[in-house]
Amino acid sequence: MARRVSAPEPSAPSSPPAGGLGATFARLAGLLRTRPRAMAAAIAFGLLAALLGLAWQLGVTRLILDALEPAPDRARMGWTVAGIAALVVAGRLAFLGSTALSHSIAVDVQRDLRLALAEHLARVPAAVFERYGGKALRRLVLDDVESIEDGIAHLVPEATATFTAPLIVLVGLFALDWRLALAAALPILLGLAAMRATTRGSADITRAYYERSAETAARAAEHVAGLPTLRLFDEDDRALARLRDMTGRYLAVIGDCVRRVLRASALLQVCVTSGLLIVLPLGLWLLARGDLPVAHLVLFVVFAPSLGGLVTRPPNFAFRFAQQGEVLARLDALLAEAPLPLPAAPVSPADRTVRFEGVGFRRGERKVLDGIDLVLEPGTVTALVGASGAGKTTLANLLLRAQDPHEGRITIGGVDLRDMAPDTLHALVGTVPQHPWLFTGTVAENLRLAAPEATPRAMAEALARARAADFVAGLPGGVEAVLAGGGAALSGGERQRLSVARAILRDAPILVLDEATAAADPVNEREIQRALGALARGRTVLVIAHRLASIVDADRIVVLDAGRIAESGDHAGLLARGGRYARYWSLQNGGAAGPGGIGLPEDAHHAAAR
Repeated sequence: MARRVSAPEPSAPSSPPAGGLGATFARLAGLLRTRPRAMAAAIAFGLLAALLGLAWQLGVTRLILDALEPAPDRARMGWTVAGIAALVVAGRLAFLGSTALSHSIAVDVQRDLRLALAEHLARVPAAVFERYGGKALRRLVLDDVESIEDGIAHLVPEATATFTAPLIVLVGLFALDWRLALAAALPILLGLAAMRATTRGSADITRAYYERSAETAARAAEHVAGLPTLRLFDEDDRALARLRDMTGRYLAVIGDCVRRVLRASALLQVCVTSGLLIVLPLGLWLLARGDLPVAHLVLFVVFAPSLGGLVTRPPNFAFRFAQQGEVLARLDALLAEAPLPLPAAPVSPADRTVRFEGVGFRRGERKVLDGIDLVLEPGTVTALVGASGAGKTTLANLLLRAQDPHEGRITIGGVDLRDMAPDTLHALVGTVPQHPWLFTGTVAENLRLAAPEATPRAMAEALARARAADFVAGLPGGVEAVLAGGGAALSGGERQRLSVARAILRDAPILVLDEATAAADPVNEREIQRALGALARGRTVLVIAHRLASIVDADRIVVLDAGRIAESGDHAGLLARGGRYARYWSLQNGGAAGPGGIGLPEDAHHAAAR
């Protein structure tokens, strides 16, 4: 038997701690590990822009000193002005180069991250989709990945360049005169202390903001969608009151954020503007005593205000890094979901007999399936019936290996599904789901999902057998007609027949039908049943049915109750037994024994049985 590693049962989704700013910076840097040269170039251009900014400030210093001369050299001052202009232009060009590179990198990282998420989601158990929900997963893959652009295209290069220039200035000022440098740095130190005090707990506030924002958006959408129902039950006022209460909690979180920002901003403004109030009087006093050259005082007057960036920028960066930390935490939580294990040495089955051996499955503490023993002989039709929640769909999904059983095993030809390569299993087991999905693209492209090399003739034959040829021929362009919005322009029956055609092209010997006619009108139901009859010929079929009249010709009918097999047999035998199946039949058919006729036409059923 192939060796495999069992995956732990996934836990409920949560918002893990985002970590500190350093952890977020390291995580963003980790996303760039495949593009070190490009990001190094972007940071280098950013640093060059910052240094050029210092260079033109030196030019301004030179210009002021020249103007203070008794006889200013106007020609030299003219060249200084031209040099300042050139440095400003060069700095802007360097900044644009950094921005262009970092945005290009961000687009590449977003693409790779979305592909990694899509690849990962293709390998995780179905329970992950159930717990997250479609909307949350779409938000993660689309919106959250999109917001990573700020961290990669802006935060990493900007933070590097923004703090480099003021630090160089600070070191240079200390080298010129430690007394004035200390006077210039004092407000900075006070500002940093104030910033740390006012931004403490910003990660928690940011997390609360995102949680309340998502909750409010979801409830608002639900409220709008459910208004007709709320009005029918005269509940619209109470529902609006609940929405108002939730919105109030959301606004309270925003208010907390605003208060923190305003408090930090006020303290920072005081610290930033007070630098020259200390430096200039002290510098003039030292100048009057003859302890300070004029050039040094001018340098301090020009450069000391730029130190304010050390305290004005961090709150903005801290908030944005906190946002990035929350996004990265959610993405990492999804990527940490354990995938279905793959076999180290895949095995292919020799025959097509399907066995469920002591199969158990649970959701949390609730057992959905318990001790299921069932054999699907090749070429036979087995129907699953039972009340909602009995475990029918779960049992069928286990055969498709949407997830693995927690107890027991499922085999095909004696080989555990977990010991097969995914492509081997997918070639053996096909499905026609209750709600098939059609992708944006042509009819032909949707059919070729099942058989990429399918010829026009093979597609035409599949459409004919699926009873879909006539309506497809009526579409503009026929099989080249573009389907958009999941095939929204088609009826449910037409989408279902395209799904059957896809399954015909797949040509899997084992077939799972999940109540394929449940939502069809009588005309479409008849067409779908005929299409399913064509599909089922010669195959092993596991069908989930709620309409018992559609499965009376099944070789075996299995009645599930609370995750266990309550009874099984053929239609006549189960009716004679007078158990659950007989009661279900009586409720649906008023006690009549009913005619034969599985959801597959009778001739198709006998062909499958042969």
